[in-house]
Amino acid sequence: MESRDIVKAKLAEWGLSPSDADLDELAPAYETMLRWNKIVSDMLDSRPMTPGMEFPTSEPILIHDIARYR
Repeated sequence: MESRDIVKAKLAEWGLSPSDADLDELAPAYETMLRWNKIVSDMLDSRPMTPGMEFPTSEPILIHDIARYR
């Protein structure tokens, strides 16, 4: 599935219908977010956490950080 399709599907979950121009802007931003999410995840996985704690695996790491600071 292409980034445009993923972005469109995720926005549809919120009842939003992006235009083609919107998708042209959002798809590259989504790809950049995924790339940085991988970098941050790799950095976090390279160091141990406190015993008994696990890194969140249900959503990208950056999503959890964004939600925490809203």
